Amino acid sequence: MKLYFLIFTSFILSIHIAFAQDTSCHHPKLGLVLSGGGAKGIAHIGVLKELEKRGIKPDYIVGTSFGALVGGLYAIGYSPKQMEEIIMNNDWDYLINDVIKRQNVLIGQGDKNKNSIFSLPLDGVKPSFSSGLYTGQNILTFFEIACKDYNHPMDFDDLEIPFRCIATNIETGEEKVFSKGILPEALRASMSIPSVFSPFEIDDELYVDGGLVNNFPTDIAKNMGADIIIGVDVGAVLYKKEEINSILRILDQSSSFYNARISKKNKTLCDIYIRPDIEGISAMGFEDVTEIIKRGQESTVLNIADIEKILKQRNYQKKSINNKLVPDSLRIIKVKIESISRNVSKNKSINKLITGKLNITPPVTLSNLELGNKINRVYGSKYFDQVSLQFHSMDSNYVMSVNVKEKTENNFNIGARFDQTYGVNILLKSEFRNLMIYGSLLELNAVIGQSPHFGYRYTTDRGSSIGFGSSMNYNLFTTHTYINNKISSTYKYRRGYIDLFIHSYIGKYNRLVAGCEASGFSLYSIQSFSDIEDKSAFYYNAFFAYITDTWDDAYYPNKGFKLKTRGDLIGNKNSTIYTHIWVRGSQVFSISPKIKVITEGFLGISSIGVDTTLFRYEIGGMENNQIQWYNSLPGLRFMEHGSNNVCIAKISPRWEFYKNNFITYTFAIAALDRDTKKLFTDAEQFYSGMSLKYGFNSMFGPLEISMDYSLQSYQNHFFISLGYWF
Repeated sequence: MKLYFLIFTSFILSIHIAFAQDTSCHHPKLGLVLSGGGAKGIAHIGVLKELEKRGIKPDYIVGTSFGALVGGLYAIGYSPKQMEEIIMNNDWDYLINDVIKRQNVLIGQGDKNKNSIFSLPLDGVKPSFSSGLYTGQNILTFFEIACKDYNHPMDFDDLEIPFRCIATNIETGEEKVFSKGILPEALRASMSIPSVFSPFEIDDELYVDGGLVNNFPTDIAKNMGADIIIGVDVGAVLYKKEEINSILRILDQSSSFYNARISKKNKTLCDIYIRPDIEGISAMGFEDVTEIIKRGQESTVLNIADIEKILKQRNYQKKSINNKLVPDSLRIIKVKIESISRNVSKNKSINKLITGKLNITPPVTLSNLELGNKINRVYGSKYFDQVSLQFHSMDSNYVMSVNVKEKTENNFNIGARFDQTYGVNILLKSEFRNLMIYGSLLELNAVIGQSPHFGYRYTTDRGSSIGFGSSMNYNLFTTHTYINNKISSTYKYRRGYIDLFIHSYIGKYNRLVAGCEASGFSLYSIQSFSDIEDKSAFYYNAFFAYITDTWDDAYYPNKGFKLKTRGDLIGNKNSTIYTHIWVRGSQVFSISPKIKVITEGFLGISSIGVDTTLFRYEIGGMENNQIQWYNSLPGLRFMEHGSNNVCIAKISPRWEFYKNNFITYTFAIAALDRDTKKLFTDAEQFYSGMSLKYGFNSMFGPLEISMDYSLQSYQNHFFISLGYWF
């Protein structure tokens, strides 16, 4: 009996030992969970850096919102160093705020220069409301290009590291765990910050930021099979009593209770909980990437002893980490524009428009940033709500497919401006696309106030092919004549014109225009006595113009060149023919990130008879001009002097001494003469002046306060303005 007992005991013991040996050979799976938190999520990169230094690389990765961005890129092979470079090399204001680069807005469209403070979508002619401040186009393009080899339906378990990301179904409020699909679309859905980005549609469902329902998804990592979980949490915490001191914080706190409870529960699933020091960093604080990454590294180092201890206890086998280099460029051998309309003629117009905007001639190698800029140019046409890409790899080359979602909404814009020359004015502007002809834009403008004007502009965009258009405008404002630097008489200045033209875009930023114009002009005194007679006249003219504009900002540019030249043959009722030719150019030179120098020159020459007409060149003042061949000049009053020939040179160093706050000094000289030959040798009139201007780039448009000084009369003048120019 004892013998049987011994044999049985030995058998059980051997099974136990074998099981224990098998268990000791089991390699535990490590899961990494990255929370959402906007720019604070950049700290995740610092965590990954420190883990990799110690041979620690996760077997599973789960992320929400910005954590999904970092986790998704890491899962497809981007190294922490590459991600750091991507974060630093991209303009996140541009990505998050759906910025259309100014260079990518057509010359000749009114919205080339921002002029409104409020925009409302129109459904036909009825006002409607957008589902978000931004469509998220730029961030979608960023994901599609960065994930170019994974831009097709797939199982996320097949990535280099199995991956999950979280979004919220905005219709049901339920959590959506993306385990398959198109990776860049899943990442875009996870980052759809409510009220900032429009909800993102996938398979007829609308999704917003996953942080609403699960900002710290350790439970998902556990469900994937993770034996050990490292959680990195950069999410917001509930405010304390003394911190709840505003309506915004009350609303924020009210909407955070549910997610706070979920996150608290999910923290208990962590084997290692890392909370980087994110004090003082906002969700939109993308300006100091290096500092945020450093904080992520520091928090990991503080926890590294516990990490090493737990990994050792669980028999975690460290890895030899050799990250592949994900190329930051791609070679495109073919571009396909997917059909979006059953109308063949319309499809041809759409294809021509997109092809012209892309300006890609395969085969060509483009950096990710270069391709992103080309897609921004397509989106910047404002004929599409969304531009999406797919890439098909062929031996390290790519066939790129472009799909667009047509824009069906129009726009209504409101602007406001005050300055001491034109007074207080309100802009009402409507934009209608694709009326009569696909690729057309109709702009209707009405300015109500002390200097009213109204008009329309209808243009067709056919890329490098010849398009056509028409515009009309009427201006009314007050001007003066001066004697001994004092106002002598006050006049009402009226000008109206209507034109027809053809135009073509050459290259990226150049436009050629040719057309005919009819214009009327009147100048009449609002006083009983005046020093010049009232005038009125009617003109007709043929014109040719060339324009190039690469300024990156209309008001405080950091780089770029602008040039416009125009020539007119002008006739009047007496069949007198005048010539009128002018050119204006300006270049921005960068001395340092905060110091720029803007140089500007203007040359206008014309027939002698122009001196008594609407087309005379007027100079003076510190403001913009509603008549395009008039010029500001510090030291002189608005339209104080003029002639049929003028030459002006200006230089303006500008210092951004604090974010969006500028000091600009301008020195300018001008020569005027009725004889073109004397303009550069012995001009009849010569003026010089300088000004000092403070500028602040406010949410209502530039606030500018200037003081100028004349080097001839030794007079000075004060000028103030607020609002975008229109």
